[in-house]
Amino acid sequence: MRFHCMPLLYVLCFFVLISALFSVLLSLAPCFVKSKNHCYRGYESHFSFDVDRADHAEWMKAIPDAANLTSLSIPGTHDTMTYDLTNQVFQCQNHNLSAQLDAGMRYLDIRGRLVNDTIDIYHASMFTGHSYTDVLLTVFDFLDRHPSETVVMRLKEEGRPLGHNTMTFEDAFNFYLHNSTVTSPGAQAHFHKHNPHGIYPTLGALRGKIFLLQNFPSKGPDSPYGIIWESANMVLEDLWIIPSVDHLYMKWEAIENALKRAATAKPRANKVMYLAHLSASVGVLPIEAAAGNLNRTVAGMNDRTGDWLAATAGRGGAGKTGVVIIDFPGKELVDQVLARNLALTDRNFEL
Repeated sequence: MRFHCMPLLYVLCFFVLISALFSVLLSLAPCFVKSKNHCYRGYESHFSFDVDRADHAEWMKAIPDAANLTSLSIPGTHDTMTYDLTNQVFQCQNHNLSAQLDAGMRYLDIRGRLVNDTIDIYHASMFTGHSYTDVLLTVFDFLDRHPSETVVMRLKEEGRPLGHNTMTFEDAFNFYLHNSTVTSPGAQAHFHKHNPHGIYPTLGALRGKIFLLQNFPSKGPDSPYGIIWESANMVLEDLWIIPSVDHLYMKWEAIENALKRAATAKPRANKVMYLAHLSASVGVLPIEAAAGNLNRTVAGMNDRTGDWLAATAGRGGAGKTGVVIIDFPGKELVDQVLARNLALTDRNFEL
């Protein structure tokens, strides 16, 4: 009896394995048989991955000088410089900085770590392969070619210094700003000089400039160098720890509340900047938070946000989004965010 049953058991096991493999391949099939624009690493999302198809290099040209920075709807990237990483725990982008800027991204999340008296770009403990010099030169070049634009840059000190250092992170920041023969000419031309007693500037005052959100300690005579991160001048959503993919609804609730807060803020109120992170990276992979899980049973934050923006766009007084900070952004999501600026625009231009 045992002799006759064993081959049958093997056959059943074989068919179970084949069925499981077929299910996996079927779940990934759209990324192989459809356009690859919305697919990356087997994940599919209509509002993700193809930000390089967006062309909004000068969208701010359409907005009058008198508009306050805080009145704008600004798309941006979280952990901006992680596009060359292959470890999915740390990778948050799939297109380089130049492509992001050309696509219309005007908020950059730059995480620097002091290493042997230089600032290198990290995500947590992972070196991205890029330096602060790389970031600055790319942004300077972009602003030289597109002087109508401004870039909001969060500069965070990411972790304790490594190697042998003779200066603090603040000292290094000032070296790049004032003393480096490579970066200081561009930095002097492009960094907005912060007035700690003033309100947020108008777009006219910021064209061709970098507006700094300072996320590092400082005590020098010229500090602070920008708006202090998590200060009273910011309304921030950053729920980045989620128990699992099945709990992404918690993240969406936080995002939706943040977008509604920004949309209903008084149009001329210029005391705070609204920022909403669509990203999460603990409990879920960044790509899962953005695009949902591989078998597409759970929607990611990019799709939920894009669908929400599209559904509310036609309503009177839809309002601004503030800064929307995105992992693996797609063209359609950037378009939806920028569309919220139409009420501010000079109709002779296009966003």
